[in-house]
Amino acid sequence: MKSAQKILIVCPGARSPFVRSDAAILSKQYPTEILGVDTLPFPRKFVLLFRLLSLLLKGEVLMVLLYFSVPAYAPFVVTLAKLFGTKVVVITGGYDTTYVPVIDWGEMKNLWKRIAQRYALAMVDLVLCFSEFSKSDVLKYSKPKRVEALYFGIDTDYFKPDGSKEPLVITVCFQVNESTLIQKGLRTMIESARSIPEAQFVLIGETKDDAGVTEARRTAPSNVRFHDKFTYGKELLQFYQRATVYVQASAHEGFGIANTEAMSCECVPVVTNTTALPEVVGDAGFFVPFADVTATAEAIKRALKSPDLGKKARARIIENFTFAKHEQTLLAYVRSVIGQS
Repeated sequence: MKSAQKILIVCPGARSPFVRSDAAILSKQYPTEILGVDTLPFPRKFVLLFRLLSLLLKGEVLMVLLYFSVPAYAPFVVTLAKLFGTKVVVITGGYDTTYVPVIDWGEMKNLWKRIAQRYALAMVDLVLCFSEFSKSDVLKYSKPKRVEALYFGIDTDYFKPDGSKEPLVITVCFQVNESTLIQKGLRTMIESARSIPEAQFVLIGETKDDAGVTEARRTAPSNVRFHDKFTYGKELLQFYQRATVYVQASAHEGFGIANTEAMSCECVPVVTNTTALPEVVGDAGFFVPFADVTATAEAIKRALKSPDLGKKARARIIENFTFAKHEQTLLAYVRSVIGQS
């Protein structure tokens, strides 16, 4: 391996905490660079390919790591890398590799995107999916040479309980908008709060004041609060530590990292009974059908009365989804692809 060669991470957003976390892991053993499409000047996709070609011509790329296989540019990135004999790994499991008809959500709705994805994923050396469910999603639309599950991991020494729990029910979303009110089940959570006046409900995430959110604010019961900002660090940790229940009533989750962080802080999870959430929660929480307000409200009531289940939730995270386990697995997969033992 040339000393100047590096792992080049190509991703939609350079500030993604998932991307930055994995880049930090890889940089412990390999020079690593993040090339975020969002940071490039217009026309972004052409600039992306030009930058990649320049690096390949200089022989600086050991491996390309595509974080999410975006159909608009993934086939071109993969083809260019393969023309230079460069290994390619894809990490995925969300919007780019699925279609959820009940909410009309996902890239795989369109025929040309399915064709593009099928081509790209067939060419790469390894596809790493966020969960076994995400793996099954990928296999619906493509036939990769090799596909494996790579669970996210969290720092359970940081995400830990501290202090007493309150009758607080929370959910975390990067952005609260007209789309996530449906896709993330936020509307279901809001309606569930009507029959549980003894508990406070908080939607944590940056709020976009579109028509859907404006209506949700107007009609929400008085025990529902919009936090109105994307929250992280100590402030988010304190929410997890205070809350008794964490709700993830999504139509689709490739893994559910916030749910995992909450479980590690002994929140009792109430989640939908589809996609990757049952795989993560196991027997340490309550399951409800998507968009079923009555079932969700009943599950939240049971969870509020089952604080001891929070300890079981934390134990499950420690056993299965630690940062150390994720790091070890990711590095092992990368070494297997580039031919290092």
